[in-house]
Amino acid sequence: MIYKGYSPIKIYKGYTRPRHSFTTLIFCICVFIILSQLWSLWSPPHHYLSYIPSSWQFDPDLHANLHTFSNEQCDIAFPRLYHSLEENVKRRKGKKVELGDIEIKQGRCMIRVMIYEGELFVIDSGLPERCYVTNGNERERILGTLAQIDRSLTTSSPSDPSVPNIEFSFSLDDLPRRSNAHGTFFGYTRQDGRTYDDIWLMPNYAYWSWNYTHAPSWNSIRREIAETEMARTWAQKDPRVVWRGKIKMARLREELVRISKGKSWSDVKPVVINNATDENSKDVMNLREFCGYKFTVQTEGTSYSGRLKYLQLCRSALITHPLQWQEFHTHLMQLSGPEINFIEASDNFGNLESAMEYYKKHDVEAEEIARNSYETFARRYLTPAAVTCYWRRLFWSWAAVQGFEPKLYESDKKGNNVMRGTPWTAFAANWPKDPSKIP
Repeated sequence: MIYKGYSPIKIYKGYTRPRHSFTTLIFCICVFIILSQLWSLWSPPHHYLSYIPSSWQFDPDLHANLHTFSNEQCDIAFPRLYHSLEENVKRRKGKKVELGDIEIKQGRCMIRVMIYEGELFVIDSGLPERCYVTNGNERERILGTLAQIDRSLTTSSPSDPSVPNIEFSFSLDDLPRRSNAHGTFFGYTRQDGRTYDDIWLMPNYAYWSWNYTHAPSWNSIRREIAETEMARTWAQKDPRVVWRGKIKMARLREELVRISKGKSWSDVKPVVINNATDENSKDVMNLREFCGYKFTVQTEGTSYSGRLKYLQLCRSALITHPLQWQEFHTHLMQLSGPEINFIEASDNFGNLESAMEYYKKHDVEAEEIARNSYETFARRYLTPAAVTCYWRRLFWSWAAVQGFEPKLYESDKKGNNVMRGTPWTAFAANWPKDPSKIP
């Protein structure tokens, strides 16, 4: 039956429905891959698949001692922490670090290590216990640094990719170029200038423990100081400026003592440690006691001073001469502006008295500097969480410039595969004995 008004569709000869050829399909796939690769290059770094609420923020009262932050949380919590690492990568200008750059010598204060599939190995300890600058605390330096590295690995967030396989060396020396005049390695401190361009800043060993100074762990002393600061008002603090130290380590320390001697605004005294017969031994102070003063003084010695980070745990106004030696966090020290967090004296502290007279009349300004320092360092950028985040970013930054693939095994003379290094677990349990020699 044919219905009126109905007209069939005409089919023209030679017409077929369009079909994509195999060549076209391959072309589209290639274009997609190329565009994906270009996007990965053009897009900003550190984009992570988010597993945390968009409203998440760092709370020092809850998070200060957590080591399990994801990379994304580290970025949110400590956005200004990684300046030195970014500068290290820029200075390479695309040049890769090769195996020859990380070699160490026997008897120097250096260790060579490897991270392989998330595990820490000591490749070459170089006999650092025999080096000439560790002042008898080589054990604290070696184990304190390696323990921090291991903790940053074992506490990595499962939402993040694994830390890549990397191999590097680090110096235990307060003067890192004394360990190795050349080469590329990690160090506790550095100066500006081409001589130090290849030194990558790492946290000091005392962020694990410095029991010699009665700081059995970084978080224990940080917690003790925080609890005391919460119970003590600014007005209750001693209004003087305080300092203790060995004056023979630097001429500027002698000047500090000379200028401050007998002044009503000063509690500045030289000290001698481990010598009960010396009259200056009675003036030794515990690190925690410095926080009872409104003003504290920082002085460098052989190089950087280990006391700086402890003074920055105090809610006190820090006074320092212009610093010559950097640490991984010192770029956060602000000399002016709304976030000013320290007072800078002249090279020889010649203007210290005038500074103290000024702040005696402007106590509110001094309190603001102390508060800014406390919030910046004690409650954020020097928390255990921040230190661990820095270590992990250090690994990723190093991986970006590493020009070789670390090898866990090598062939011995008989052609057998043998492990190149000692697992951190065995090294820590047996040091300084060789763990391969089982009694």
